[in-house]
Amino acid sequence: MDVLATIGRFDDERTVLGDVARDAGDRRGAFAQHLYRATEQSRPPALARDLSLYVLPLHVTFGADSFTAGIDLSDAEFYARLRDGKSPPPTTSQPSIGEAREILERVLAEGNPKALVLTVATELSGTFSVMSSTAQQIIGAQIEVVDMRGLAGQIALVATACARLRRDGGSFAEAVALAKRLAGNVHLLVAIDTLDQLRRSGRASSMQALFGSLLSIKPILEVKDGKLDAIERVRTREKAMTRLKELIEARVAPGSRVHFCALHTNDPERARVFGEWAQERFHCVEYWMNEVGAVVAAHAGPGVVGACFYEA
Repeated sequence: MDVLATIGRFDDERTVLGDVARDAGDRRGAFAQHLYRATEQSRPPALARDLSLYVLPLHVTFGADSFTAGIDLSDAEFYARLRDGKSPPPTTSQPSIGEAREILERVLAEGNPKALVLTVATELSGTFSVMSSTAQQIIGAQIEVVDMRGLAGQIALVATACARLRRDGGSFAEAVALAKRLAGNVHLLVAIDTLDQLRRSGRASSMQALFGSLLSIKPILEVKDGKLDAIERVRTREKAMTRLKELIEARVAPGSRVHFCALHTNDPERARVFGEWAQERFHCVEYWMNEVGAVVAAHAGPGVVGACFYEA
């Protein structure tokens, strides 16, 4: 088929495209293994390959130096620049219409006449506009663009849901309907370690960041229906993780069947422990952990740990 989603390597804000129906019979076993038993050794990039997903990266700029995240700027290189104190604060930008058209045409050239595009919320990115405009320019293909009202892992979970539906014989129309039904209904909660990067990126004022730094405030943010809100403020990392777990359990009862994605920015050990807690507390029919890439980290900074999830 045809699943395209703004999720990148199942981490930061990018556009993923793919033919999940092609060779589905031959890959059914491998797909199920990665989908339901993903571990640190079987991370989302492997899942993306199994689903024949394609990636349209976004861009990260340090002053006059512009990079394509995940292509000529690795996560390690990004954090090195962030720490060196010499580089200007990073900024991000969505793909150009030319880049969007190139990857859509590449997918269509492989015999995929239909495409489902899942994008970051319009309030948080211009990618929906870019992909919608591009889709209108391509003749002879059915391209559906859906604003997923969220970010990153939220969209990744919807993409895998659409992929499962197509793998099991569902129609393109059913996949589109499923994406629209899940849009805005996948939770995203994250604990932020520092307000510095949010201030530099313009997401928090200088006074808020200074006040938060002086008091070691660790905000917990929620992305819901296209809005980014600070819903809790605690003093330490430990309290932040404890409160994060409480907030998750307030939304999904322990023992529930869930689709769950543990995310982090340059803090794999805390994310691993957090993910183990999730797998103990819930029946995770789908679980994976991954580091979000430079595009998200440019705004949130290092040390973020959080989760995307919804009930099965």
